[in-house]
Amino acid sequence: MSPEWRLPFRPHGLPGTLISFDGVDGSGKTTTTRMTRAYLRACGRTVRGFKLPSRELKASRWFRTYNVDPFGSVHVGEVDPLAMCCAVLGDRLMTVRTRILPALRAGRVVVVDRYLFTPLGELLIHRVPAETRAVVEPLIACFPAPDLSVFTTVSAQEASARVRSRPAERDDPLTLDVYEHRVDAFRQLALSNGGLLLDTALGQRRTFEELMPHLAKT
Repeated sequence: MSPEWRLPFRPHGLPGTLISFDGVDGSGKTTTTRMTRAYLRACGRTVRGFKLPSRELKASRWFRTYNVDPFGSVHVGEVDPLAMCCAVLGDRLMTVRTRILPALRAGRVVVVDRYLFTPLGELLIHRVPAETRAVVEPLIACFPAPDLSVFTTVSAQEASARVRSRPAERDDPLTLDVYEHRVDAFRQLALSNGGLLLDTALGQRRTFEELMPHLAKT
């Protein structure tokens, strides 16, 4: 089990609404995010969608190396977990400051696919000590607290099977233990920070029915 980590968020205090979606690949996160945007627009809300991190960061060599083998790349010293976390948080903060905060000031509903919980989850899967986690907390405090934090979840086996069912990812190199550690990390972040855990194994319709009352409150 990943350690409890209560994040030093601050409410954004702006007219708009911030909704974040995080979860392991194959958990139904992107589908649920897309359905949420469509639902809110059908309700007459003005919605801005963002998918993080930036394309520029995802194209970096170290990011691609880590994605192929998270534990191996850290074990041999190709990627440092703390440095990686700081880099991807900085990339996200650029989008927050230049695009997301202006949209919130304008009263928009902002829906973010992969907020800062994703890089923090990656830090947790490497079992870093509390002292390491404390290094990034001042940076976390620069991020606005979501009005609704949604975490999609399924079993590690189901997530892996879903990813491998995609034609472009049939040869997914990630081992089952990577999925297991990520599922655990997201669950702990949700429980520690008042997030909404959605089990998408129930199917898209049932999952969204569970989400709708929470959307209505935003």
